[in-house]
Amino acid sequence: MKLGFVRHGQTQWNLEGRLQGSSDIPLNDTGRSQAREAVKVLGAGGWDVIVSSPLSRARETAQIIAEGLGLELGPSYDLLIERDYAQGEGMVETEALALWPDKNGGGIEPLDSVV
Repeated sequence: MKLGFVRHGQTQWNLEGRLQGSSDIPLNDTGRSQAREAVKVLGAGGWDVIVSSPLSRARETAQIIAEGLGLELGPSYDLLIERDYAQGEGMVETEALALWPDKNGGGIEPLDSVV
């Protein structure tokens, strides 16, 4: 079995350097373009299914890729949702790190849990 992992395209929060984990921030136009570019990279991969997290940015990225590859979009899985940054969600990363070095504290989901 061959697995490939593709991160969702850019969102406004990505552009602004904000912590974005479980918040459902949509793709921006750059993110949509990035998803279309991913189709070119993945085109010869012989993929059987495209799945994603249920967050809209991940679903839209997956939908663009699936359509580009001529595949039906598969299911979403909650276990693929990104790290929960809790009190840090939406903060600029440098601000969050000043409060919680190494992103430990503030209710932030431990990295071990995400992995």
